[in-house]
Order: sequence, then structure tokens, then C-alpha cells
Amino acid sequence: MVNGPPQTYVFDLDGVIYRGDEPQPHASETVRELKRRGRRVFFLTNNSSQSREDYQVKLAGMGISARAADIMTSAYATALYLIQNASPGERVYVVGEAGLARELDAAGIDVVRDGYSGEVEYVVVGLDRRFNYDKLVRAQQAILAGAKFVATNRDATFPTEGGALMPGGGAIVSAIETASGVRPVLIGKPETYALQKLLELAGSAPGSAVIVGDRLDTDILVGNRLGMHTVLVLTGVSDARAAAAVAPEMKPGRIIADLIDLFDESWIMA
Repeated sequence: MVNGPPQTYVFDLDGVIYRGDEPQPHASETVRELKRRGRRVFFLTNNSSQSREDYQVKLAGMGISARAADIMTSAYATALYLIQNASPGERVYVVGEAGLARELDAAGIDVVRDGYSGEVEYVVVGLDRRFNYDKLVRAQQAILAGAKFVATNRDATFPTEGGALMPGGGAIVSAIETASGVRPVLIGKPETYALQKLLELAGSAPGSAVIVGDRLDTDILVGNRLGMHTVLVLTGVSDARAAAAVAPEMKPGRIIADLIDLFDESWIMA
């Protein structure tokens, strides 16, 4: 870890900044205060359903100013992965929502839609609230025929308004994995690819950065894997009881009830 106050904060979105369309307590004022102190603020989400521009608009509606370049999604990270690994002209079948397809399209990836009957070289899977048996068959058959299987994330659930939990993209990934017998390449947290890309784009060393999340098995685990300062906020999925019983690699450096507690940075420099 780097001595002195952290220069970069990375916030998860679902369960940290908001739940569905409900902003979490003190989210906007916490971000503003950190920026006033000269900290750089970024956002990282496993949710692949929307583009970075969509999230930029959503944050603005909650009083949080962010550029698209300040936001890393599992959809955009998947686009970066395909730019690095797919050959020109290789086709990608997407099981996911519009934001995922838009990020891949914008990166120049050849995305095919439902109804396409030809061969594909990749199957990319994320949250899809219109997932059905036909999509399961299409993805399974493509993978069995040799297409590479890429998952944006494996989150089983995501938090929404009123404390509810909804099935996440991981539930769909698991269905396709079960049908195909093939384990996917995982892009999002707790794998380090997306967060490493964000830190690279930010020009930030892991030891001088803080990740703030609500899930021990994704946010805290990925931060610990990279040697970042880790903070669990109790407004989303994981609670204090789970944090007390979790394996060492998922132990947060700090647990807070509310984002406003981030104003005290003395724990980092202790």
C-alpha cells in the first residue's frame, strides 16, 4: 500500500450509489466532497445491461457528475477484451440487453442478433430480462460448435428498490454453462480484468486506490486481489455478519454503514 491519503476512489453502483432508481443516502454529497478534496472518482459495475453513457445520465439524475470515461462496466470491459482477443471479422452472438450490444457495436465488434443462423466465434452473456429457451438453445449450440463462451459477470443477484434482490446475469450464465458443459471466461468482478483496465485508464496505482462495494465475493475480493484499500458499505447485498465469517481473501479493510463515513480517511493512513 502507498502511504498517505488515497488519490483514487472506485465505487460500485448497484447497492452502493443506488438501489434501482433510489439513490443511497449521502451518495451525491460524498462524491462531491471527495472531488473537492482532490480525489479522483470512478465507477465500476458488473451490470452489463446499460452503456456507459446510460449510466452517466442516470448518475446525473441523482446529482452526481461523471464522464463516460469515468465509468467502467462489464459490458465495456468485454468490448476491450474482444478488441484484444478476437480476430477481425469474427462474429459475436450476444445474450444480453441493449447496453451490452451498444458497447460492442461501438468498439467495432461484429454483433449478430437473434434470428441469425450462421456460425459465430464468440457467445457473450450478460443480464438479459428477455432471456428465453430459444436464446438458451442458440447459445448452447454455438458453444458446442466451438464458439468461445464469455460472461460479463456471474452475480447471482442485484439489489433493487425497497431492499429487494432480483436475479442477476450470473443466473443466465449458469443456465448456459449447464446446457453447454463449458465454463466461460469471466470479465467482471471478482476477476481483475475490468478493474485493472479502469486503473490503467485512470493512471492509478492499486495501492493508492480505494474500492467501495456492497458485495464481499466481488467488490472486496477483486480489490484485495489487486492490493487496493477495500471498503464494504452495508447498503446492498453483504451484511456485517457475513463480513465477520468470510474467508480472509474477502475481508474488507473497513466496514461502513453509510457512504458519508468515507470522509474519515484516517484508517487508510494508520
